[in-house]
Amino acid sequence: MKKFFATILLLLPMAAIAQDMMVQMQEMAVCMQSIDQKEMKALGEESDAFEKEMKGLCNAGKRDEAQSKAIEFSKKMLNSSAIKTMVKCTEKIPASMKQMMPNMDPEEIAKDYRNHHVCDEI
Repeated sequence: MKKFFATILLLLPMAAIAQDMMVQMQEMAVCMQSIDQKEMKALGEESDAFEKEMKGLCNAGKRDEAQSKAIEFSKKMLNSSAIKTMVKCTEKIPASMKQMMPNMDPEEIAKDYRNHHVCDEI
């Protein structure tokens, strides 16, 4: 019986952590619903076109042109209201939880190419 209660006492903090994570995920989901889905779709289409253009420029050896366009594109993406809202929605989420949702990480969606070269990324 003592082992049972000791086990319960050990598991209580884990239950509280799990409950806190669920609350954070629920808050994030509600926040994400406020994002304009048409804008997100348009950003996705622009990203696809950007990736194709960058591959073409990088493969053609036009690294400087690709880098210049990548910096412009990343500024545009980082200034979009949808990405700004996504950042706001995910700012309270622990890094460990963000790693479980790689397709929703704003930093992956809107990369800042000022510190690394686009041709080295694609």
